[in-house]
Amino acid sequence: MTGFEHEVVVVTGAGGGIGRATAQRFARRGAVVVVADIDKERADQTVETISECGGDATPYAVDVADGTAMESFAEDVRAEFGTPRVLVNNAGFTTAGPFLEHSLEDWERLLGVNVWGLVHGSTYFGRQMVESRRGGRIINVTSVAAFAPIPLSTPYCTTKAAAQMLTEGLRLEFAGTGVGVTAICPALVDTGIYDEGEVDGADEAAVARTLSISSLAQRFVAHSPDSIARTIVRVAARNPAVVPTPIEARALYLATRVSPGGARLAARVFQNDSITGLRGRVLPRVLERVDAYLEKKLEQRGPSD
Repeated sequence: MTGFEHEVVVVTGAGGGIGRATAQRFARRGAVVVVADIDKERADQTVETISECGGDATPYAVDVADGTAMESFAEDVRAEFGTPRVLVNNAGFTTAGPFLEHSLEDWERLLGVNVWGLVHGSTYFGRQMVESRRGGRIINVTSVAAFAPIPLSTPYCTTKAAAQMLTEGLRLEFAGTGVGVTAICPALVDTGIYDEGEVDGADEAAVARTLSISSLAQRFVAHSPDSIARTIVRVAARNPAVVPTPIEARALYLATRVSPGGARLAARVFQNDSITGLRGRVLPRVLERVDAYLEKKLEQRGPSD
């Protein structure tokens, strides 16, 4: 696949972050973009940004965790636009907190979005691609969390690891059909996912601080969603198997392959008990100031940023 002019591209979780940036980049390449998000208002906003630049995009509100809704969505897309040439399964959800303090409902929501969302999209749109005999690309946005454990994020890492194996299995399943399947594994990206993440645990203030610091790190340390979107568009034209991005993600991916034991040792240094204990001991007044600073920054950012 060398170009996207007039090709149909479906992007889930396109109401913001990586999804919005990806939709915008495909539109600039001449694609007909289907902008899907659970929040119709945010999908509309993405479409507005594309239309302002002369691009072609249509918003859809759909919950990727709902199999029936996704099947209907896929049918609607084919009826209106034809079979997509590219599907970007980008929608994602996160939580933070100790494993034992996550509820089954937390797990169901994480699995619903991060795993079942990919299953639903790959099933319904993948079948269309195979039946069309034109081929296509399925790009699943997983995470470095798929192969590197993150403290206080065991459920999230588990779902991303499942998404990674699903993607690699699909690549084998679809081999020979003309449908390529790729896993994009971003490192820290300023997507806003930590702003929307949920807190689980008895010490909610402490865990919430962890999410807030992660949110702040996104803005000052993380890469932009557009940098990941650029990689996704490039990958859609080529069809590699696994693409950790950017460079630190590639280094981490290689490290886990070369020395899995070393990666586990590094994770144990930051085990949950150490982190929560440190939070309880280190300069409460300083932490209060950090909280105040973070709150001020989030207020300045505003809901439309």
